[in-house]
Amino acid sequence: MLAVLAGHAMAAPAAELTARWAEQAFAAPSPGGPVAGIPFSFVYGGKPSAELLPQWSAAQKEEAVNATTRRRTLSFTDPQTGLEVKAVADIYLDTPGVDWTVYFTNTGTKDTPILEQVRAVDIRFAPPAGEQVTLHRLRGGHFEDKAWQPFEQVLTPGAPIGFGALSGWSSRDNSPFFTVSWGNGGVITAVGWSGQWRALLTPEAGGGVRIEAGMEFLHASLHPGESIRSPRILQVLWEGGDLDWGQNQFRRTMLAHIVPQRDGKPVFPPIAHTSCAFYESNATTEAIELGYLASFKDLGFEYHWLDAYWHRDGFPAGIGNYGFPLSRAEPPDRFPNGLAPLSRAVHDAGLGFLLWFEPERVAAGTAIAREHPEWVMKTDVPHSQLGDLFDMGNPEAREFMTRYLKAAVKEYALDILRFDYNIEALPFWQEANRKNPDRVGISEIRYVEGLYQMWDDLRAEFPKLVIDNCANGGSRVDLETASRSIALWRTDYTIEPLMKKDYDQAALQNQVMNAGLNRYLPFSLTGQMGADPYHFRSGFNGGITFGEDTRPADYPRELLKQAIAEGKRLRKYYLGDFYPLSDVHANKQGWPGISYLKATARFDITPDPRDWTVMQYDRPEDGDGVLLGFRRHHSPFSTFQCRVKGIDPESTYEVTRSLTYQPEPPVEMKGADLQRINLEILDMPGSVVLEYKKVPPSGK
Repeated sequence: MLAVLAGHAMAAPAAELTARWAEQAFAAPSPGGPVAGIPFSFVYGGKPSAELLPQWSAAQKEEAVNATTRRRTLSFTDPQTGLEVKAVADIYLDTPGVDWTVYFTNTGTKDTPILEQVRAVDIRFAPPAGEQVTLHRLRGGHFEDKAWQPFEQVLTPGAPIGFGALSGWSSRDNSPFFTVSWGNGGVITAVGWSGQWRALLTPEAGGGVRIEAGMEFLHASLHPGESIRSPRILQVLWEGGDLDWGQNQFRRTMLAHIVPQRDGKPVFPPIAHTSCAFYESNATTEAIELGYLASFKDLGFEYHWLDAYWHRDGFPAGIGNYGFPLSRAEPPDRFPNGLAPLSRAVHDAGLGFLLWFEPERVAAGTAIAREHPEWVMKTDVPHSQLGDLFDMGNPEAREFMTRYLKAAVKEYALDILRFDYNIEALPFWQEANRKNPDRVGISEIRYVEGLYQMWDDLRAEFPKLVIDNCANGGSRVDLETASRSIALWRTDYTIEPLMKKDYDQAALQNQVMNAGLNRYLPFSLTGQMGADPYHFRSGFNGGITFGEDTRPADYPRELLKQAIAEGKRLRKYYLGDFYPLSDVHANKQGWPGISYLKATARFDITPDPRDWTVMQYDRPEDGDGVLLGFRRHHSPFSTFQCRVKGIDPESTYEVTRSLTYQPEPPVEMKGADLQRINLEILDMPGSVVLEYKKVPPSGK
């Protein structure tokens, strides 16, 4: 058991604390010694790993991955059956974090006994006596106007809390990023598994808490030479700081080590226009797309976005016509010259090209369904989406789809490859489980491994390619996908209000999602319309997925141009520490359909149109930052008193306010006054941007 102690006069730096813990947790025990500190567990041949591992041979290896990462490999081998268990842990040195995956390999000559109950993380923490222990987490991407809403639950002995994936979608119901806090410390856990995972938090008598997470379904014998892997886990520990400080240590690790990088810097989400997505959909044509391009190409957009509607036979009926030549997927009546001319026009306009694909779904009657039925997984269990599952666990099928996507990237000169995933995979995996009860989970593992391999192969071939992870609107956002992609469509639930031109509702939902998901995932987007400051700023999150039709002659083009210019100016702040300043705790008794939320949950960002949302991004190394304030469309309050974080009360700051897109003249303000500044917004709805920068002392 790891004991996190209170009462230190000076807390250890978070990176040092986590590294010290990792060195203890992933250390080879002495022969026959206890393994209670090892942070994973499993059951093998009916016996728990805590009983088995002391009898197995153990080895430890250490190596430097680079200047900021040290790799510790801890392995155990069963002398009787040859099962090798290897935990590979990357320990970050510049930011806090230990990032590990557990691998199981049958090095013997016979099938192994059953391996099950693999917990990629299984660890107990002992907070200081008397401290309240609280779980902080987020709803998933499919909770309508409450998608990615943050909430917290106090952990009490005798009331374990379990949550996880739904139907094979890793984040549809629940976020796989969560925090356990106590007093001035805590631990943040991220699960990387784009399939069916499950977490369980068990409060224990005396104030301790056990954290477990792993695949929900695994009961399998491994063949000779066969290997499988666990979900990936990232944990960050902190002490000596508040919850916001701990969350920002995690954000810093995500930015430095996890999210996609280009030239050593995190990739920002794009400022993109979705063209036909909200209008013509399956009726779009080359001429229509060129019309969109002409309408916005001089406004500052960075990408032209062509969604699902370019396919032969339309969406969703045409999904599965992928193959060679590439023209077999193109509709000859609507794009008679293929997509390449549109791509050239987009690039000639100085923009990047984003194109939608859904390689994991096969609609009935499409080319893949007809020509390669052996690549298609089927099930008799009813599932909610049209089509069957393309078998990413079949190497031949995966290699074919990878070749196709590589060819499409080249032919269409793609800058962003948009991946959708509108099918429930779990029934297909369970069909395979029913057919072979001693191989439960293998089909899912091979599928998920195949997905990662395809993405890795694409990124290796095209180092500058960005992958957009849509997945039914935010249903596959986890540590592994976050390391390879950006979620440019984190929910489907802004679609309806935007189609109804209810821009206020979409803006409100985007505020909730930014205030929630940004605590863990630095960048994510979904649809927004409206060129005015309130609506555009609500949807902007380092980039924007903008869907309003810019073709009408009376469209406010100059206003949108100013909006985009402001977004580009503010973008740098989104790499900073993040603080949600508008915590308006509302006590609620769970929500319909979630049986495991039996205790009262506190929601600190609500979708109530009477509330405000205020967020801060602070760059302590640069001495600057920004406040974003939103008075919602039914809020009766014209002012909001902030408690601004990261401010030196003794310093002087230059502060610039922008109610419109035209910044007001800057004023100087003492840090003590900036810490408690009142934001005033007279418009309802309305917004304000407050940029601040520390003024160097005179003479410097």
